[in-house]
Amino acid sequence: MSAVLRSPKLALLPLAAAIVFALVMLLASGPATGAPRAAGDVGSEEADGALMFKTQCSSCHGLDGLGVENRGPSLESEGAAAADFVLRTGRMPLAAPNLQAKSGPVRYSEAEIVALVDHVATIGGGPGIPDVDTTNADVTNGGTLFRLNCAACHVASGAGAPIGSGRIAPNLVDATPTEVGEAIIVGPGSMPIFGEFSPEDINDVAAYIETALTDADTTSARHFGGAGPVAEGLAAWLLALIPLVALTRWIGRPSEGRHNPQTEAERAEAERPMETDQSTEVAST
Repeated sequence: MSAVLRSPKLALLPLAAAIVFALVMLLASGPATGAPRAAGDVGSEEADGALMFKTQCSSCHGLDGLGVENRGPSLESEGAAAADFVLRTGRMPLAAPNLQAKSGPVRYSEAEIVALVDHVATIGGGPGIPDVDTTNADVTNGGTLFRLNCAACHVASGAGAPIGSGRIAPNLVDATPTEVGEAIIVGPGSMPIFGEFSPEDINDVAAYIETALTDADTTSARHFGGAGPVAEGLAAWLLALIPLVALTRWIGRPSEGRHNPQTEAERAEAERPMETDQSTEVAST
């Protein structure tokens, strides 16, 4: 055996490596960032909304919910609908105040969401959670309203698209009818509030998204409509180039007299009568 293998310090290396590996596996097995949490992680099964707000929301929105400068807005005008929307779509809590709130994993249990929503509802006078019912909705009217008011940002398929200034209109395919209704009356992010929509209009739009878009899987690869405006526009230009190229080739096609000039004999024959007329005119003079 060599002196290296007999070194006491080196003999401990396998044990140290095993300990480090065990610690890494233990940490990796813990809850990942953004993963759903059980109700017991914060308070009991009957979650305390005020306590949760104080410990997890007040750093940006303030203890009184009136906002913190350069960190988070006031919640006075938000209400239950806005709170329910951002919590159930994983848009809150936000990692940094300067980021766009995007949908992601839901970070709270049902009990925690209900408790937080109830607490936010006591801060101000924002709209409550809408009662969206798509059972007897008019899908045709919903499609018309969607194309007139929503497709410009979310595209016709509901796949979503960039809308400028680094912001994105989200994909609507996984949105529930309630989330659709909440977005319409709250106007999250860059989305405007559609206050002119009646409850029936909200039902119709939610039904259209639920049936004509989600059930039809319009954003899948087999539906080109889900490709988005950039790809769709490029494809339209490519398709339009085909008749344009054909028209250009037809216009540039060789034609007699323009692209096939006369031969010397033909030119002499064409000029001969003119010379005869000139000579006759000279003789008569």
